[in-house]
Amino acid sequence: MILAAMVATALLGADLSDLPAASQADLQCMGLLAVAIDDPALSETLKQQYSGGMMYYLGRLEGRDPGTDWVQRMLDYTDNTPVLQIRSHGQRCGHELIVKGQEIFAKLDREP
Repeated sequence: MILAAMVATALLGADLSDLPAASQADLQCMGLLAVAIDDPALSETLKQQYSGGMMYYLGRLEGRDPGTDWVQRMLDYTDNTPVLQIRSHGQRCGHELIVKGQEIFAKLDREP
């Protein structure tokens, strides 16, 4: 029974079902960025940019639930989820960050 649970976790990844859907999505994006930052081939510039994205998602998570250790939750997620599954969220997370960035820059470019 324990072996079956271990195999299921290895194939399916960490269980996030105790989290609201928005927190699941944000944690997946935070984990995606953490995995990307861990790539030794990634430039320092991209690592810094991805760190900013991680902080964005961490802020959303902490704003929703400040009592949770979200960094530890993210580490549990990335340590127990296949990398391909983590990377499968890349398009969604990238789109979210692009949209938010465009929204911010549009407001910064406004006329006084």
